[in-house]
Amino acid sequence: MKDLRVKISGTSGQGIISSGDILTYACARKGYYVTTYRAFPSEIRGDGKCYYNLRISEEKALTVSPETDILIALDDMTVFEGLNQLASDGVVIYDTDVIKDEINVSEGVILYGIPITTIATEVSVAQARNMVALGVAVELAKNLNLEEQIVKDIERRYKAKPQTVIDSNIKAFKAGVEFAREKLTRKDKLLTAQMKTSGQKLIMSGNEAIGLAAIAAGCRFFAGYPITPATEIMEWLAKELPKFGGKMMQCEDEIAAINYALGASFAGVKSMTATSGPGFSLMQEAIGLASMAELPVVIVDVQRCGPSTGVPTKTEQSDLGAALYGSHGDAAKIVLAPINVEDCFYQTINAFNFAEEYQVPVILLSDASLGPRRECVDLIDIQKLVIKNRLKPQLSEGCEYNRYEDTETGISPISTPGDKFGAYVATGLEHTEYNAPTPKPEVHKQMTEKRFRKLETAAGEFSKAHSFGDSDAKIGIISWGSTCGAVLEAIKMAQADGKKVEALYPRTLYPLPTEWIKNFIREKDVIIVIENNYNAQFKSTIVERCLHLHQGVQMIEMLKYDGTPFTPEEIYDKFCQVQKNYDETQRLATNKISRF
Repeated sequence: MKDLRVKISGTSGQGIISSGDILTYACARKGYYVTTYRAFPSEIRGDGKCYYNLRISEEKALTVSPETDILIALDDMTVFEGLNQLASDGVVIYDTDVIKDEINVSEGVILYGIPITTIATEVSVAQARNMVALGVAVELAKNLNLEEQIVKDIERRYKAKPQTVIDSNIKAFKAGVEFAREKLTRKDKLLTAQMKTSGQKLIMSGNEAIGLAAIAAGCRFFAGYPITPATEIMEWLAKELPKFGGKMMQCEDEIAAINYALGASFAGVKSMTATSGPGFSLMQEAIGLASMAELPVVIVDVQRCGPSTGVPTKTEQSDLGAALYGSHGDAAKIVLAPINVEDCFYQTINAFNFAEEYQVPVILLSDASLGPRRECVDLIDIQKLVIKNRLKPQLSEGCEYNRYEDTETGISPISTPGDKFGAYVATGLEHTEYNAPTPKPEVHKQMTEKRFRKLETAAGEFSKAHSFGDSDAKIGIISWGSTCGAVLEAIKMAQADGKKVEALYPRTLYPLPTEWIKNFIREKDVIIVIENNYNAQFKSTIVERCLHLHQGVQMIEMLKYDGTPFTPEEIYDKFCQVQKNYDETQRLATNKISRF
């Protein structure tokens, strides 16, 4: 067995997320690769459905497959939905104390009906039924040797709780293991399933990777306001930042948060804030201030579904327009988009380096699929990271300090309050090189060009766009951000069927790397642009900036805006449809030439 796909389902309050996290960490610590997808309702309690999908594998998994090998169902709503995604030889673990209806499954699927609530109540409390179910699953996949590690991770998970809570959960877990070992008549494929381990690795979410990278990059101040799905960044930094002499401030709103971050940056401290769509909207004016005053700051937007409050726990890539074109006036900034959890770390390092070196706001676009997702990441050598700092002026008595000096690169040295002879006013008004406010047209023109010249200078250091697949393919995919894993899996499926396709993933979205896109488009006849939004925001940007570079290419959009991420199967099906139409067009063109 190369991988094992597990889905835990239930409703809010049944411990779906906690049991999924425990299993995830245990698998990673045993040396397996893991990637996850968590889905839960916006309500804290109620009838909302919760899902936790894990893919445990020998090699690094690129995405969570919608197909399931083990379905653990704790309620009578999600079990029947989960059957639609069950593998032909899958296993269903369900609670007969709750699910009374008959479950009809196709031939080959194994049903294990277990009195999970009764077992939990006898050895612990009814609320520990998730641990009983986890114990059953771990025993079914006993050759993965997870039992001992699960116990350790239960202890880690609840270490802040009373010992009675820890003991209660461990008893329930062991009761599930014992029931499966002694009471079940085994007839499933998991009985002989084995998988290779591959040594030490990190397990983290995209949000945690961003927090870790911020500390590694030298961030020592974070200001934020809680908002799903970005809150995890703030919570993680609240615990870790003080260990490095940093401060985390929970503010009254997102307007205050970004202005606190700008104040700290003005004072010479590397600073960051994180939010989601509604909060990002509130930050737009201050992003303009950061651009005008040339103050370094990193803004993380973990995008969520819909305008206004929308669907807070679901995913979309619909803040792209706000990131690229938000704020008023011509505001110089940089927009980055990581493609997986590991890239969240390295793109955050880049974000701080760009912000500090070029004195601009840098926006990091994650989303509700990538931010909470946990993946295994190869060990990071912190000592090899390149960390950059802002350019400081050479100050001396009698020498005038021109804070906004119009240099060849657009970068002018920035002092810190308290630097002798380095006082200046960081104003949102247009200003001269000597930071004196002015309305003069020629000065505004000069300083606008200076601010944008920094982006031209920075462009040479942007991370190169990643390309995947067959470079000689005539059908290409261009996408960005969290869709990458599903696209890579779809490319593998195409190659296994003898089909050719190549994908391009720019990781810098503003300024748009038109040269890389131009070179990619030039070799293609058809381009599929894939993104999680309704308005085809990235496709519109490409058409606006790049399509004139190759007028003959056909641009096809593939959009998804139901709050769920793309699956490899969806993308592969779309590619096959495009491939079929393309082949037919080529055949007709060939026949026309032949008749001529």
